[in-house]
Amino acid sequence: MNSQQRLAVVIPAYNAGTTLEDCLSGIAASDRKPDEIILYNDGSTDNTVDIANRYGVKVITNDGAPKGPAAGRNICAENTDAELLVFIDADVQVHQNSIGDLETALLSAPDIAAAFGSYDDAPRSRRMAALYANLRHHFYHQHSEREASTFWSGFGAIKRDIFLAQEGYDTRFVQPSIEDVEFGVRLRNAGYRILLTPEAQAKHCKDWGLVQLWRTDILMRALPWSKLIVSGETAGADLNASARERITVIFAHLLLLSGLLSIFAPVLLWVFLASAAVYTALNLRFYKLLARCGGVRLLLSGIMLHWLYHMYACSVFVFVFLTHRGAGKKASVVVQSTKTESQAS
Repeated sequence: MNSQQRLAVVIPAYNAGTTLEDCLSGIAASDRKPDEIILYNDGSTDNTVDIANRYGVKVITNDGAPKGPAAGRNICAENTDAELLVFIDADVQVHQNSIGDLETALLSAPDIAAAFGSYDDAPRSRRMAALYANLRHHFYHQHSEREASTFWSGFGAIKRDIFLAQEGYDTRFVQPSIEDVEFGVRLRNAGYRILLTPEAQAKHCKDWGLVQLWRTDILMRALPWSKLIVSGETAGADLNASARERITVIFAHLLLLSGLLSIFAPVLLWVFLASAAVYTALNLRFYKLLARCGGVRLLLSGIMLHWLYHMYACSVFVFVFLTHRGAGKKASVVVQSTKTESQAS
């Protein structure tokens, strides 16, 4: 590994006063100390800048309306000469070894452009929705292939020259969304490799509420990710869009359908029970994680939340697919009509 590579940590922040202290203290305690820490203050109105100043962080401030983390990371990347960039969200506290683990992965081969880590299994919030959301993320990142087809900017590293050559994140994402997924797709299409590094872990300090979780899952992730998939830019066969997850979604819907129909046709109760058994088997490792980290209460809550997750994630994709297909047919009709009129004239 080339020890002469300079490494800059980039943190986009908007009113991050409740978590930024944890974030910066984790970086300060890291074995691999960054050569520079840059915080993009995206119009914060709380004590975000005061906390950053106490840690001697370089602050770039946007005094206008928030531009979003995508734009913030791009701006910070342009304002450093470090060869390596490590993106860390302001509500993420890295483990002592984690920055070094990402750096090692990133420099392990010339064709590797980026590497990203994982949340740990001990999130700060103990609310059921927060525990479920963070453990779901942890589980997928711990059990997915190391050769990834997406990127994660919550705790991810990239070579700066490649990041700039790809023109950074798409700034049309003005809120935290799937800007990192879209960027990962572009990286892969350009021929670069992305490594999932599950040993590089970090604690998530976000206190998810149930409505916030559903809003983020549906509007900020499932909807734009589905649009990305149906556009043909990615096969989506990675992380929680894997073949195993698609099979799980089928049985989640079969559970609902057979359960409702068995009310009128009791013989279908066997279909319901068989579907429940298969669905449970497919999710058993995740259920064990829930039970280990939160006991029976989290297990029961997590089973229901996970089933709902599979239901609404699939429903959003079907909606986007049908809408996209309908739009395509309308466009085809318009083109065909134009050709006919042209030939008639």
